[in-house]
Amino acid sequence: MGLNGQDISAVLEALDLDDVHTVADIGGKAPDLAAALHQRYGARIALLALDDAGNMVPVAQAVREDYIARLAEAGAGPEAISHPGRGEGAGYDVILSVDGFGSRRNVKGLKPFLETKLHPASRVVIEVRKGSGTYPMLNRYGSCNTLRQATKESTGLVVMSVEPEAPPAAQWAGIAHDLAGDNGFFTDCGEHSFLFVPRGDVLVVTFDNLDIAMTKRDDRRPWGFGFIEAQGWSMLGVMANGWTWFRDGAVAREFDRLRDEGFFARFRRVVFYGASMGGYGAAAFSAAAPGSVVFAISPQSTLDKSVVPWEKRYRKAWGRDFSGPYGDAAEASRAAREVHLMYDPYVAPDAAHAARFTGPNVIRWRCPLLGHRLGSSLHQMGVLQEIARRAIEGDLDRPGFYRLLRRRRTFPRYLRELANLALDRGRPGLARRVCRHALATHPGDRHFTRLLKRLERGGPSDRGGESRQERKNA
Repeated sequence: MGLNGQDISAVLEALDLDDVHTVADIGGKAPDLAAALHQRYGARIALLALDDAGNMVPVAQAVREDYIARLAEAGAGPEAISHPGRGEGAGYDVILSVDGFGSRRNVKGLKPFLETKLHPASRVVIEVRKGSGTYPMLNRYGSCNTLRQATKESTGLVVMSVEPEAPPAAQWAGIAHDLAGDNGFFTDCGEHSFLFVPRGDVLVVTFDNLDIAMTKRDDRRPWGFGFIEAQGWSMLGVMANGWTWFRDGAVAREFDRLRDEGFFARFRRVVFYGASMGGYGAAAFSAAAPGSVVFAISPQSTLDKSVVPWEKRYRKAWGRDFSGPYGDAAEASRAAREVHLMYDPYVAPDAAHAARFTGPNVIRWRCPLLGHRLGSSLHQMGVLQEIARRAIEGDLDRPGFYRLLRRRRTFPRYLRELANLALDRGRPGLARRVCRHALATHPGDRHFTRLLKRLERGGPSDRGGESRQERKNA
């Protein structure tokens, strides 16, 4: 079936990656998507051929020449193609199997390649035939988001995200007991755990994935631990051993117990804080402490498909039970004094979730073109801690927030997305101005250098079609 423009846009959104350095297009059937990844991230593209058993075989010269020509038509020049073998040692960031394994060819043939070419942040974009057995195989490596359902008449489209193996629970328990000390506590609830570290009269309740804490952070600490410690605040860290969205009766019972025993009432101020899955947890379980504050970054409101049928991400959690008093975060958070929602309005599902929070306590903070991984973007910009500190202390106002957000004007990801948006809307002149601005602040940046060269070679005049406001905003 292949990919159309709508498919490509959906894939770019579902990848949820800050950077893509290497792309493998198996069979060369996705040049438009590969070109889009090159344009957006400056990624290098490897054109690969595999036999039915998954062994690498030479790409026919005619196929390579045709592929390069099709890349050029899509806006990616010869510099986008990587030489055979380059980047393969560390695996690929994105692997494309369109109109091949999973649809026309037995998906099992892809397994040997995946076993050696996946790394902990890889994504696989694959076209799926109904009944092909693709889901059972991919689920061994990570979670699958279905962007297009397979039917008897047409193929489906899936993005699989690799998940790290869960660390041994005993290893985390030992670390957590040490962090809790004599006056705190660690409660093991099986699939989830609670860590309390007492300090001051402000309590910050955080929600995190244990896999990330143990495999991607050198200090192996929960989300925000060092920042919260530096402020002298107390912390209750809720850890999920996997992508669970905290939908476990044991978690609800533990929050009920803490509420009923007056735990939250000990503190002058209680703030629930998290991002994405953690943002959902923060908003949902704030109901255990009425009058608390929620600070949620790119949160989901629920993954109940009867409520949010448009949510195509996070397939692994679709079977979880999102009923009960802590189920729908948009409803549960109505008991909070304030609900601060930070999101990118250009990420359609994030904006749709944010729109479901309709209580009078909701305060929206729009962060355009910084993506779903908004917390990571703000951290890289050097403003996340200051924004979080102000929100937690109750001092976050719009002038201060948007003054901090101005730092995005020199942030490569924002400039990259702004240039892409300009091109999507038929404004090549504005895209050129963005490139020049980016190169003035980041001299020699390969992505903007290449994009500007392509635009100057083939586009209309620099100022053609631009409004005065667009030139000012650039």
